[in-house]
Amino acid sequence: MVTIIWSMVAAASLTLAAIHGLVWFRQRSALASLMFCLMATSTAGMAACELWMMSVQSPHEYDNALQCFNVLRWLITLSMVGFVHYYLGTGRKWLALSVCGLRTVGLFLNFTLTPNIYYSSISELRQIRFLGQSVTIVEGTPNPLMFVGQLSLVLLAVYLVDATARGYKAGVRRSLVVGTSMLVFVMALSIQTFFVLWQSMDTPIIASLFFVGIVATMGLELSNDMVRAAILANNLQNREYELHRERQLTDAIFESAPGMLYLHSRDGQIVRWNSQYEKNTGYSSEEAKSMKAEELFRPEDLPKLNRSWDRAFSKGSVELEVDLIRKDRTSVRHFFTMVRVEVRGKPHLVGIGIDLSSQRALAIETAHRNEEMAQLAQMASMSELSSSLAHELNQPLAIILSNAQAAQRLLSHESPDMRELREILDDIVSADIRAADVIKKLRTILSRGEPALEEVEPVDLFDKALALAQTDLESANVVITKKIANNLPIFHADRIPVEQVILNLIKNACDAMEDNDPSSRHLHLSCKQDTGFLQFSVQDNGCGLPEDPDRIFDAFHSTKPSGLGLGLAISRTIIR
Repeated sequence: MVTIIWSMVAAASLTLAAIHGLVWFRQRSALASLMFCLMATSTAGMAACELWMMSVQSPHEYDNALQCFNVLRWLITLSMVGFVHYYLGTGRKWLALSVCGLRTVGLFLNFTLTPNIYYSSISELRQIRFLGQSVTIVEGTPNPLMFVGQLSLVLLAVYLVDATARGYKAGVRRSLVVGTSMLVFVMALSIQTFFVLWQSMDTPIIASLFFVGIVATMGLELSNDMVRAAILANNLQNREYELHRERQLTDAIFESAPGMLYLHSRDGQIVRWNSQYEKNTGYSSEEAKSMKAEELFRPEDLPKLNRSWDRAFSKGSVELEVDLIRKDRTSVRHFFTMVRVEVRGKPHLVGIGIDLSSQRALAIETAHRNEEMAQLAQMASMSELSSSLAHELNQPLAIILSNAQAAQRLLSHESPDMRELREILDDIVSADIRAADVIKKLRTILSRGEPALEEVEPVDLFDKALALAQTDLESANVVITKKIANNLPIFHADRIPVEQVILNLIKNACDAMEDNDPSSRHLHLSCKQDTGFLQFSVQDNGCGLPEDPDRIFDAFHSTKPSGLGLGLAISRTIIR
């Protein structure tokens, strides 16, 4: 039975030593696991020494086994103190050094004294029955110097009490469990060893049974830590998976943005961006890592940008339109929206920039297409009108021509037939009247007949005309200012033609400013009362009037390559 129990103690101790030795090997900072591994290994060795002492046949052999036992006990004491120091961290260092020093002195005395520190002399060996098995015990003269070793056990108990109390006060829960259990087993070990060595108890030394209790308690506590570590590792792994999913989602959001998307810190350092950012700016991913947001803009735009950034950080968001400077130093107009966010407790700005050049190019292209369609429609209308006019006038003119030629032939006779000549002249008059009717019909179409008068607010005329010309004005970056006098009277007019006149003047102003810099196109609209009349004014800072300004109201006179020269002529006709 003794062999089975002590073999089980050794096997259990070595198993625990291997587990926690592997923990230390994988994580060298886990010094508590290293101390536990040394203690468990020493406990297994102590169990083997105790089996050896219980089966010796001579005093000399017993002395050798006891010498090995004392070395292992020294290792256990040192590793136990080290475990408390590294695992609990609450023991006093001077007490720990005192325990280790006193146990080391005892080990030194054990090898210098004959036969050892426990006995001055060994008289005989005798056999007793222990746990159903015959074992050997020793009889001899106890050595008083064994108190050095026993005093080290007392100091060890004091060290454990101090570490437990300090840990409990500091709120370290495990100090109460570990310290108390170790103290109980150390006290029991001290008592049993004291009575055996002083020959007051006929039993062999069974210190390994007490130390394996300490090993089991310490191993259980370390196992709980390992379980908690495994749970934490699993939670960490799950959190890492969630963070990976969140990162993928964030990446997808960044990449799906319709423009360049980026994140920068309070000092302007770019910390994240999407591929559209690299495409719009021309900078690579490596270059973007060391960039600041201010490097993407002109120096003269930075004061405005700094104000916008400050407003975004203080109010939460801001929008502005500014030129972005690419890596090749070309500028591209962008519309930026910036929103304040918190990243790891620090304020950042998320910015999204939309390239306006493509939108403006599309708007300009659409306007050009509309203009071309209008020109085609105008040409088609003029062609249809001219065809109709030619068709309507051709017949009466042909009648007039043929009758005039017939009259000429009659007049060449010596005696012309006056009755026939009179009929020819009547036909010419009829054809002429028909041609005049055709021309009147055309005039009616162009003049729209009688005007439909209604009450008109002066400011409404400008607003309606500006609404109709909005696309042209925006595509040309025209800055509009209005100056409308107060208390202007309501007047009666045919609204549609007057609006058409103002619209025509606004479009002419846009055309006149076409060669201006996009940032220097200004249109000024004003209306005031002047000696019983309302004066509407449309002013621009364009190229000005041609050298012969008197001809601008002539029909079919145009200064534009694609113009028909009818706009101002028709406008003057409408106003008159």
